[in-house]
Amino acid sequence: MTTDPGSGSALRLSGITKRFGAFTANDRIDLDIAWGEVHALLGENGAGKTTLMRIVTGLYQPDEGTMSLDGTPVSFRRPEQALRAGIGMVHQHFTLVPTLTELENLAMAPAGVPWRNGRAAARRRAAEVEAATGLRIAPDRLVSDASVGERQRLEIVKLLCRGARLLIFDEPSAALSPGEWDELAKLMRRLAAEGHAVVLISHKLSEVFAVADRWTVLRGGAVAGTGDIAGSTPEQLVTLMVGESLAPRRERAPAAPGEPALVVRELNVERHPDGPQALEDVDLDVRAGEIVGIAGVAGSGQAELVETVLGIRPALSGSVELAGRRLERRTPAGFYAAGGALIPEDRHHVAVIGGMTLGENINLRALRQAPLARRGRIDLRAARQRAVRLAAEYEVRATGESQPMARLSGGNQQKAVLARELSTEPLLVIAVQPVRGLDVRATEFVYRRLTEHRDRGGAVLLISMDLDEVIALSDRIAVLAHGRIRGVLDAGEATRARIGALMTSSEVTA
Repeated sequence: MTTDPGSGSALRLSGITKRFGAFTANDRIDLDIAWGEVHALLGENGAGKTTLMRIVTGLYQPDEGTMSLDGTPVSFRRPEQALRAGIGMVHQHFTLVPTLTELENLAMAPAGVPWRNGRAAARRRAAEVEAATGLRIAPDRLVSDASVGERQRLEIVKLLCRGARLLIFDEPSAALSPGEWDELAKLMRRLAAEGHAVVLISHKLSEVFAVADRWTVLRGGAVAGTGDIAGSTPEQLVTLMVGESLAPRRERAPAAPGEPALVVRELNVERHPDGPQALEDVDLDVRAGEIVGIAGVAGSGQAELVETVLGIRPALSGSVELAGRRLERRTPAGFYAAGGALIPEDRHHVAVIGGMTLGENINLRALRQAPLARRGRIDLRAARQRAVRLAAEYEVRATGESQPMARLSGGNQQKAVLARELSTEPLLVIAVQPVRGLDVRATEFVYRRLTEHRDRGGAVLLISMDLDEVIALSDRIAVLAHGRIRGVLDAGEATRARIGALMTSSEVTA
């Protein structure tokens, strides 16, 4: 098969339809991806993008329609058939084995790292892949010890090890720093220039306009439009995605900081017992009525900071105060009892319990409080009423409070998490990657709710790999690099260039 740029259609879908019972996820979709291009696939959560790509990669089979690869009709019954045909996908939720090392995960890739020839040969091949892609890996590190951003990089390297010619990236920048995204964007352009076909699924229109050649928008499971990036505008694509123009984001009122909500002093934390230090002499203040953002590349100590404040990771030394009270014996229960709340990074495995209902998830924090708790029992009627009220208030789209959480879209799951955490009116909210993988409408909703919490006098500690997000939401920004706070900037003086310089600096500034 040829993969010369401009040589014609790489992937052509005609009339693809996929139903789940009475629900139509994909409705007669026509899509044409060319060799030598980056094609952006856009749409709100639940628009049918992931379902369509699962059909392309053999996870699902269409009920109607045809598919051809390089002009040849194909029909994949299993993902390995698509892989052998040269189609690979980096999923938003990773397909790695956490108990194996990064090198061992690469060795599992068909036609990838030659593990059978010995560890030394495998390591050489891994180094070659790293050099070719510009994506760093740590061959001997367990995947379970890697951050989300590091796992995402490994997924991309593994995909390239498989020799894929048509590469599908599902929200690939969600956990990457700006510099890492820039390198990934260059990689995508280079792959397209070399004759590959690249499909980019992203909610970040700035990335789409920076790297893509063409776009297709899905809405309600059908194609709402397709066209060239040249001559298109972000406003046009947003209107196609949501069916209307989004209201412009309101100007945020200046912060009115009050008393310290979170005070961290001289915090030192190990990454592993007897291993390198993850945090070194970290000082951090978050006051009531402000949002403090943490900027830094993945693996700079963000996870260890959150886990230590939350009470699930011990500290070598240092102190943590919440609401003016030092947390001597830090535990998650103590953190919540002192007025803390958490919006975790891993929505599916940490933030929600998929096997429980929407109502049960929303009420988890309130089960021991009146009016839900009465004489040691849960008032089921009061619990249902509270869940219905909060679901409506936080615009959670569901069939009802009894719908299983796992059946909600990512955006609606995140709204339910916000409802659960913010409804208790906490003093401090730690929000980690709060809009990761969300569409433009859900993203604006999360931003608005966090800002409203700040305006009511609450404190927010925002941790995100997206510099634009940190700059847009934060009143102050602390730059964390190699386990140390390199500087703290007021929002008015924070720029991407200045923050980037602090990320790479070895000096600590006031």
